[in-house]
Amino acid sequence: MAQSLQQHFRKVRPVVAIFGFLYVDTVKTLQKVYDFETTLYSHASREDLDALEEDLSSGRKIHALICEFPGNPLLQSPDLKRLHQLAKQHKFLLVVDDTVGTFVNLAILPHCDMISTSLTKMFSGGCNVMGGSLVLNPHSQFYQSMHAELTANFIDTYFPPDASVMEANSRDFAVRVRQASGNAEVLCEVLRRHPVVTHVYYPKGSSTQSLYDACRRTDGMYGYLFSVTFATPAMAVAFYDALDVAKGPSLGTNFSLACAYTLLAHYNELEWAAQHGLEEYLVRISVGLEDLDTLLDKITMALDAAQIAE
Repeated sequence: MAQSLQQHFRKVRPVVAIFGFLYVDTVKTLQKVYDFETTLYSHASREDLDALEEDLSSGRKIHALICEFPGNPLLQSPDLKRLHQLAKQHKFLLVVDDTVGTFVNLAILPHCDMISTSLTKMFSGGCNVMGGSLVLNPHSQFYQSMHAELTANFIDTYFPPDASVMEANSRDFAVRVRQASGNAEVLCEVLRRHPVVTHVYYPKGSSTQSLYDACRRTDGMYGYLFSVTFATPAMAVAFYDALDVAKGPSLGTNFSLACAYTLLAHYNELEWAAQHGLEEYLVRISVGLEDLDTLLDKITMALDAAQIAE
């Protein structure tokens, strides 16, 4: 995605607005690998959207705006329809990463210029192949130029056996998304009712659910990823240690996976992350395809451990 933007705006140093607190590697890649000038609107809130509109109206030029729908790890949903209106009015490219939401749950192409997806995650699910995709909106003001750039600069470097594995893994993608999403929805309901939990970050039940619902398919659900915070750091540590699932930084695996997201992704910038809404002891959980009763037992045991933590 970043490379396509660099090629498209190669005559200038691209100015990119980052809307929402995106996954750490996305931001670092834009800033440090491609040397884009970036402006962060980290909360993806109505106030941030007002600030963006004011900046644009006062003459600030941006070439692209990048957001996630929903965001990772705070699962907020930006107002895509309003962003798209601004993109058309001020002629910047609106790029949306739908890796967490997936096109099974969401229909966001009419509300952006480009969709970027990590196929390494739930599309594959098997942890044995990597890939990514870009989808262009054929009605976008940038479609002709972006399509020409991507076509002219395309180099097929995808290892054929990887393509075969990816295709095979993806055949039950929709079924897996719905199963994992259903599991996650139930787990979030359990966590929200527990006294040691201070906040569950998940599209359903969030302050931005209406914005998510505006782009949700008729049969779409709310995704497989959520984050949770606790009344004390000790409770968070106890919950995480007692949670009997695989631990690691990825997401979208067929098995459930948890990580101490903020400590892992922003260890050297914890105060800065806190200013943008990331609590230090936040736990992010990517829910898999396990039997729901098994997952409920694991969550219950972890909550019990948190409750008795000092």
